[in-house]
Amino acid sequence: MKVSIITPCYNAESFIQSTIQSIQRQTLTDWEYLLVDDGSTDGSAAIIREMASIDKRIKLIQKENGGSASARKLGLSFAQGEYIQFLDADDTLDEEKLQKQVQLMEERSLNVSYTDWRMVYVDGHKDPIQGVDWSLARILSLWGIFGTLPPHCFLYRRDFLENNNITIPTHVKEREDWDFHIEVFSAKPKIDRIKGYCGAFYTKSPNGKTTGASFDKIHFGTLKYLLYKIQHVRGYQKCLLYLRISLEYYLIIFHNLIRRENNKKVYSLFSKAKSVLMISLLYTPIAFIIILYNYISSKLFI
Repeated sequence: MKVSIITPCYNAESFIQSTIQSIQRQTLTDWEYLLVDDGSTDGSAAIIREMASIDKRIKLIQKENGGSASARKLGLSFAQGEYIQFLDADDTLDEEKLQKQVQLMEERSLNVSYTDWRMVYVDGHKDPIQGVDWSLARILSLWGIFGTLPPHCFLYRRDFLENNNITIPTHVKEREDWDFHIEVFSAKPKIDRIKGYCGAFYTKSPNGKTTGASFDKIHFGTLKYLLYKIQHVRGYQKCLLYLRISLEYYLIIFHNLIRRENNKKVYSLFSKAKSVLMISLLYTPIAFIIILYNYISSKLFI
């Protein structure tokens, strides 16, 4: 088995068929598709079951509701492919993505590869293609402010994940994708990007976990994750996370000043993390240089 595709699915009956079809259209045909129904209450499981009855490469796994991270982790435990592809239930892949990445990874003996991506909307509108060359330093300090990378841009060798004990973090309640990629890049993989090729389409859905969330929900979730993560890293990683926290603090403060709101949630988080805030203030000059550079250049990475 060449590739295992893993999709957590919860109440995604509006999207799941097109997501599955994007896999069925792949030019690389040696795959298994593990769809983990996370206790859906709509018709998602019925749609998957019907499509699986026609295409035996599609497999339905059902579990009680526990969140997308637990569903991905369960799917990963069933995976038999040489390569792992994660894909959310409302997103899609370009038809050549798996073939292009497997070919690149086998030619260059890579552990991980990733493509560029674009946001698509339910009305058919598409944003310009986005692409960033990521490193561990950039992931720690800039992820979520000057760029991000949806999980389905990536393809991983399964033995690389297993040999480095990298799995889906179910203990992290916020930003588990970010945490997963910190672990991936910390393991120093042999990695490359297919620059200029849009392999992943990220659906802007009003019901999406991130794309449908409010500013406060997204950024307070990020801040909670950062306050957790900084307690579990050392050395230069801790320094870079302090920089990232300073950027997040300022982003939240400026946003609330612009809205002229006295947000009690801001002060509650600050009071719980005064020492972290004081250290992060030391990174203010660096933070503002980065912000200014991004404003002037309009695109931090090329």
